[in-house]
Amino acid sequence: MVRGDNAVEYLPDSAVDEALDRELRELLTVCFTKPQDTVFKAQRYFRQPYRHRWVIRDEAGRLSAHAGVHEKRIEADGRHWPIGGVAEVCVRPDCRGRGYVKAMLACAHEWMTGNGATFSVLFGRPEVYASSGYASVDNLVHDADNGERQSVKALVKVLTDVPWPAGVVYLPGPKF
Repeated sequence: MVRGDNAVEYLPDSAVDEALDRELRELLTVCFTKPQDTVFKAQRYFRQPYRHRWVIRDEAGRLSAHAGVHEKRIEADGRHWPIGGVAEVCVRPDCRGRGYVKAMLACAHEWMTGNGATFSVLFGRPEVYASSGYASVDNLVHDADNGERQSVKALVKVLTDVPWPAGVVYLPGPKF
């Protein structure tokens, strides 16, 4: 998918070599600046590695935008659904406002749908992701660091004709 002069590129984690790892960590470090985000100086993910990512490079070939996707599942009422868990969405500060997030997510959504995901889930600001079809949900729980299940606000995009489940929806493991 192309937006302006910049193409969205699918980048499997298996293709990341040492040089690309440095590039990814540099982009994430520039974009994520809270104290806990120093983790990106050492690794290209916050909590758990993911196998899929989409990136955009600028005209000079510099990484300008990134979105990662975990393959996860949710559970509710004794049923399971595969999801794409979107993580580490970022755009270099000097490249913001160009529609890069929307373009990367459109490609990721297409990939998720083609690979059987029922929903796309992310943790972020609704005002950023609403234009890509995300809506807030307040019935998601996950495994907190202390082992207890913890309620968390999330954003969900329905990718099929299956509606988001009512009642408690469990995301095994930590949030991404």
